[in-house]
Amino acid sequence: MKVLVIGHLTGKDIRPHLEAEGRRVAELRAEGLVREVFLKADRTGPILLLNDIGAEEARHRLASLPFVEHELVTFDYIELNDTSPA
Repeated sequence: MKVLVIGHLTGKDIRPHLEAEGRRVAELRAEGLVREVFLKADRTGPILLLNDIGAEEARHRLASLPFVEHELVTFDYIELNDTSPA
């Protein structure tokens, strides 16, 4: 299963945590959890596509992001089923 994660910035200043956030996202990509990362066109938050995980585990794993730890972003978690033929 994949999870689409839609982020909503809370309006607090993210600049002091940008570098640490980038490092942690890179680590999660290297681990194979994060497949894709996007920024909404209106710059109000990130969009992540996660591999092989459910929404609850995704919530737990993404809690290590500095933006989450400092309450700079909230996330909606949407589980996706693969519809491609077997």
